[in-house]
Amino acid sequence: MVDLIALLADAVENPVIYFLLVFVYAILIAIILPIPIETALLIPLQRGSLSLFTVALFAVALGKAVGAWLVFLLGVKVEGSITKWSKRWKWFAKFVEVLERFVRWSGTLGLYTLLSIPLMSDTLPIYFYALFNKEGKALDRRQFILSNFLAGFNRVALLFILAVTLIPGIIQIP
Repeated sequence: MVDLIALLADAVENPVIYFLLVFVYAILIAIILPIPIETALLIPLQRGSLSLFTVALFAVALGKAVGAWLVFLLGVKVEGSITKWSKRWKWFAKFVEVLERFVRWSGTLGLYTLLSIPLMSDTLPIYFYALFNKEGKALDRRQFILSNFLAGFNRVALLFILAVTLIPGIIQIP
């Protein structure tokens, strides 16, 4: 992770490269890295740069949306295996039923809310909602991706607001 922050720090001078790195990092966080996205936002905070924060805002939101889309596709493919395991073990079937009911009940708003919590890992909620989205009917693909995009946008904006509020003068607003 230290290498990533060093890589981001080196890329800060080129907003396009910085955008691409944060974008890929956000995808990886959605798919496999169980760490909060806020680690990628340390550089804009350190630099006090509104433009870097804006670049990061869009890179995070788009990266989370792409990562969520890939996880959603995986969830659709794995659903057959989950159904097969549910037929073998009654306790597992009940467990899956409870989780599917929760996903159906909480829906898009539940996913959006969980993913909007600062410093929370995105990986677990994304997989949870993708794997227990019975037949893709509790959340359709577009709702799933849009929830991730908006939550990514929301999380970065919330961090920005908290930074500006709690640390006066940290971000230079023109």
